[in-house]
Amino acid sequence: MQELPSAPNARPRYRWPWFVLGAFVAAIALAILWMSVAVRRTRQLRDSNPLVSTPAADAPGTSAAPTNRTTGAIHPGGVSR
Repeated sequence: MQELPSAPNARPRYRWPWFVLGAFVAAIALAILWMSVAVRRTRQLRDSNPLVSTPAADAPGTSAAPTNRTTGAIHPGGVSR
């Protein structure tokens, strides 16, 4: 049997880059799975709770001037600051 001569400058084969690559691919897959579950949950909540409009806002002739959220006061000129 002949032995193959080993090259003096042969680069070693590292296994750790494959583990890093595997962890990266697993992280991407888990992120996609997590986002799909979050989107499904958000859609389900949105579909089960439709927006309810108030009759005062829908009545013709009413002004929808912006108000201060804390006091409910209407700003002069109808401009919210």
